Amino acid sequence: MTASLVLMASGSLRDIVTPLGYWGAWGSWAVAALAVTHRARGVPAGAMPPAWIMASYAVLGLGMFLAAAVNRDGASAYQALKIAVVAVMFVAMWRLALRLDWRRLVGAMSWAVAVVLVGLAVSKIWNPTGLPLIAGPREGSFLAVYGVLWKAGAFLLPVFLADAVATPGAWARNGLMIAACIFLVLIDGSRTGLLLLGATAAGFLAFLAWRSGWRLPGRRLRWLWAALVLLLVLQLLNTGVNMGMAWLHSGAAAPGMPSGAAAAPAAVEPARVLEGALSRTFETRIGAGDPARVKLLQASLGQVAACLPLGCGFGAMGTDIGTGAWMVVHNAYLAALGDFGILGLAGMLGFLAAAALPVWRVVRRGDRSAHGLFVVAAGGSALAYGMALMFNTFTTEMSEWGFLILMLAFAWAPAKSA
Repeated sequence: MTASLVLMASGSLRDIVTPLGYWGAWGSWAVAALAVTHRARGVPAGAMPPAWIMASYAVLGLGMFLAAAVNRDGASAYQALKIAVVAVMFVAMWRLALRLDWRRLVGAMSWAVAVVLVGLAVSKIWNPTGLPLIAGPREGSFLAVYGVLWKAGAFLLPVFLADAVATPGAWARNGLMIAACIFLVLIDGSRTGLLLLGATAAGFLAFLAWRSGWRLPGRRLRWLWAALVLLLVLQLLNTGVNMGMAWLHSGAAAPGMPSGAAAAPAAVEPARVLEGALSRTFETRIGAGDPARVKLLQASLGQVAACLPLGCGFGAMGTDIGTGAWMVVHNAYLAALGDFGILGLAGMLGFLAAAALPVWRVVRRGDRSAHGLFVVAAGGSALAYGMALMFNTFTTEMSEWGFLILMLAFAWAPAKSA
């Protein structure tokens, strides 16, 4: 489980080991997971993954296959093959979810977040890949460049919040992990990540109030003070390291500068590093808006109508918005509808329903147990993934789908020791 989480959170590994190597790592993980759960205790011999989820994979894959056949598009056929592989990955994750309890999942997540933090710290000094690293409102590492870091923070946060309530004695670990998740979203500077943070906070407080009989849960949230203090410590450490490295490189000649510093002038000017670290992301990212994505959305609406009902093939939804390069629309549902037709959209919406159903079941039954809390956390994280797809391109990469299969597997797993 830890290995799979590290592969998700360190999505930029594919830039180091090549995409083929990255898929090879996931393939090795799936073989190992299926092998150790083949006759494992706690895994029923005839256990089958949820039909709703597997049907969603089947419908999406069928839409891709039909789009490939109608348009003679090899890229769509390749996407159909990849989504079939992702479905196999889900089966492996599902069988692990039947065997592992929540304690072990939280432990695996903690190790994964630690790997990301260590990778970020090491990248301040050593960047072996040449990938541009930016010091300021958006940061990254050689394991997870900006645009990847926020996913580990935003999608793992709900489970740490649930564990903080279910296991008050583990307040130190959970406080650190909650702070680390928020920290990763903030330094990445992702607009989507920030929106998901707000949605997670609102949903968590609402469910906690419902779980407590709508009484104010103030006493139960005292551990949040530890998370806030640790978040401040992480931010100060990060700013201090940025300024220290900028000071060390400020007198270096251009040829000797690390690639990250060469790509970002702010990395060699201590004053600009401090200014960038203290600038509010709401001003630099959300406040500035995103006219490029709006133009792509407007241009793709007409394209979708022309491509129904079977779609025009993978990557058809997009345009050149004046930059001289083709850009695909940043809305995975619109892209699925235009690229793979009605079946493509139906398959994607099926995953949204699969994320919401376990949450609805817990609320409907009035399940206020620790297991119910974790199910809501996992289902909520899967819903957060669905929300993120409204602001991002369609992809079949396991650095993103990995989070979805993880949370869906545990949200649908039968009740176990929590």
